[in-house]
Amino acid sequence: MTIRKPENESPNGEERATLEELIRWRRDVRRFKTDAVPDALIDRLLRLADLAPSVGNSQPWRIVNVQSPDVRAEIAKNFEGARGRAGASYDGDQADLYNRLKLEGLNAAPVHLAIFSDHGTLQGHGLGRHTMPEALDHSCACMVTVLWLAAREAGLGLGWVSIIDPAEVSRVLGVPAEWKLVGYLSLGWPVEEHLDPELERHGWQPRTAFDTRHFTVGSGPLATGETGSRPADTKRQGAVALVGAGPGDPELLTIKALNALQAADAVLFDDLVAKPILDLVRPGARLIDVGKRGYRQSCKQPDINAQMVSLAREGLNVVRLKSGDPLIFGRAGEEIEACETAGIPITIVPGVTSAQGAAANLKVSLTNRDHARRLQFITAHDRRGQLPKDIDWSAVADSAATTVVYMPKRTLAELTEIALVHGLDPKTPAIAVANATRPDERVFISTIGAIATALEAAHPEGPVLVMLGEALRYATARDAAKQAEAIAATHGVLPEQS
Repeated sequence: MTIRKPENESPNGEERATLEELIRWRRDVRRFKTDAVPDALIDRLLRLADLAPSVGNSQPWRIVNVQSPDVRAEIAKNFEGARGRAGASYDGDQADLYNRLKLEGLNAAPVHLAIFSDHGTLQGHGLGRHTMPEALDHSCACMVTVLWLAAREAGLGLGWVSIIDPAEVSRVLGVPAEWKLVGYLSLGWPVEEHLDPELERHGWQPRTAFDTRHFTVGSGPLATGETGSRPADTKRQGAVALVGAGPGDPELLTIKALNALQAADAVLFDDLVAKPILDLVRPGARLIDVGKRGYRQSCKQPDINAQMVSLAREGLNVVRLKSGDPLIFGRAGEEIEACETAGIPITIVPGVTSAQGAAANLKVSLTNRDHARRLQFITAHDRRGQLPKDIDWSAVADSAATTVVYMPKRTLAELTEIALVHGLDPKTPAIAVANATRPDERVFISTIGAIATALEAAHPEGPVLVMLGEALRYATARDAAKQAEAIAATHGVLPEQS
């Protein structure tokens, strides 16, 4: 979820994670790879964490790097005993869920750190501790938070093991009596990446709205009730809008889409959304990229769903901004289901899809009554990134249909080969459009038998779609003279003049 700002670029051009990203992605990690973490990296992270603030500049944290396999085994045994005792306090469905949760990474994490608070330290001269002696422990928690964020920035995950007997850990490690265990940390490379907390993802407990924990003295009495939080019915209700950004030209945005962007508190956008459209978002709203990002490989759909729900539960107006129309190959169904399951209100704002934008610039009717009795949209990209196996090839080979192929870059050659085998005339007009309606739009006119080769040779950047069918013989590009020459050379037929 990268917030795109030029100042976040590193010297080598890679995009760095922002502070907000790291805070949101500091999630407790419980599944680790066994791959070693370089000693130099651990040293750098610990030195960064050591810069954390502390009461009276006391720096009370004491960090023990537990490397002994025998000691680790004793710690793991300690955990299992504490886990069993804690499980006995639950019953029914909660007990079943507790027993299914994987609550530790002690066996796989390559780095174990025991964090102690030194209650006997003389550093700081006791400043701030006469009235709040627990501030020493609070200072250690600040240090762990800095370590957590630094670890995430480096791509590492951190787990804070709290189901453990502190006295037994102190005994096994042989630390001074004045040292109080604050936390036992597991550190390593995460097996999987998620934007939502694991406990929330598995149904243990959802996060509550920000307003239930934020109070202002002077605006009336503080909340009453057993929990000490505000009454649930007074919290602000967040909502989600799935908004179509259109193919790229900001003037193709609907008025309703523009209003949604102007009212948004947070906008989760895909990489394909054009930059000029993002410039229309209300100043001050969070811009969160849920496509590719510098410090993680990619953002998975379940993470996007969780991020939408989480932001809405904070009481925010959330816009999920998608290129084209959100209901056409945009995985909107999964996002709608996630919001409805979580009880989050959701609305849909349709957008101009890429096929419409491309056809408009080509001045061609995709449903030309003399050549097309059907218009069909298909995807050339399944969940695995491969050509779908269940395409109706007889429909694609229908000479009286106009077919628009979305996401064809990787599989176009395979798609055209199979379509030809199923009877599609290799001379059928085919047009590939890259970056439809944008200033860098590129148009490639060919036939279905040759379009894959032409596109492979050009290797255009950005989103591409391919349209095929007899109706496309009448396409006219922005540069009409060059377009007419291309059509004549490819098909031997000049476009009709309107």
